[in-house]
Amino acid sequence: MKIALLGSKDFDSLEFHINDTLIHMGHEVYHVDIADVVAIPYKYNYWATKLFPKYDVAIFKKIAYKIIEQQPDFVICTYRFIHPECIKLIKENLKNVPVIHINPDQLTTLEYQQIFVSPYDAFFSKEYFMVNFMKNNIKLNTFYLPEAFNPRIHKSPEIDRVQLETNINIDVVAFGTMYPYRSKMIEKLIDSGVNVSLFGTPDKRFPNQKIMKHFKNEFITGERKSEIVYGSKIVFNNFHYAEISSVNVKYFENYGIGGFQICDYKPTIEEFSKVDVEKYTYKNIDEAIELINYYLNRPEERYNITNIQQEHFLKNHTYEHRMNDVFSKL
Repeated sequence: MKIALLGSKDFDSLEFHINDTLIHMGHEVYHVDIADVVAIPYKYNYWATKLFPKYDVAIFKKIAYKIIEQQPDFVICTYRFIHPECIKLIKENLKNVPVIHINPDQLTTLEYQQIFVSPYDAFFSKEYFMVNFMKNNIKLNTFYLPEAFNPRIHKSPEIDRVQLETNINIDVVAFGTMYPYRSKMIEKLIDSGVNVSLFGTPDKRFPNQKIMKHFKNEFITGERKSEIVYGSKIVFNNFHYAEISSVNVKYFENYGIGGFQICDYKPTIEEFSKVDVEKYTYKNIDEAIELINYYLNRPEERYNITNIQQEHFLKNHTYEHRMNDVFSKL
């Protein structure tokens, strides 16, 4: 099947993994991004589309014509800010081709709510709250689709785990952009005496001075991310506050890599996990600190949990599973 994919081409993005997975499954993929139709750097172009509505329409019409020219059998869109005119054009010119939207993020990232006024054939969300709202209140053809991991990217390093843990020498690691909610929680860990190492980007607008010295000044992706996740004793994975019932993509990636994580409790975790979720989830920061202190000096318990989870996630939570789920629903 020939599939058009509209979204980011950045490494380790959702679209990167969808593209890689579809090709791995034997499909032909035409992946198009905004950068394919305009030379302006993404951050400037993004704000230009916000400030100049006609420019916004023009950009996405160009993308629509690129997709139409390819004559795909199926179209997958992921950006939340795709102009509705783009989808209308595609639907008008590709009469019998399903056009769907997959929203991988929590519910505060809906831009101007473009997806609600775009004529997609189906919508996919990882958040039960949004699925129910879209199905019952707006009568949109909406399905539940959790996030996933890519076993060709998110995999254990080929090195002895105990040796790597010694080499890495990290008790607790957290990575990603340190938004205020995340940095405040990490501050509480540090105040309790937990030794935390941070990878990623500090919050430039509201920098938290208490956590700054814990940064390693490195943004981790690919093999390096696998090395850090697998080699650290504990990964502290605090979900965005707008994850009402959903979990973030790191939850799946960490287990795909074979890392041991402590994360927020969400009822949906019970449908994903092979292990009793009380063993690694917390309902408040005090519980998180208690779990961290418990597991730091219990490597065999950590390894046992991650081995069970990694095998289970490989059998149930890869992007191949998610794409097959999408196709089965359509």
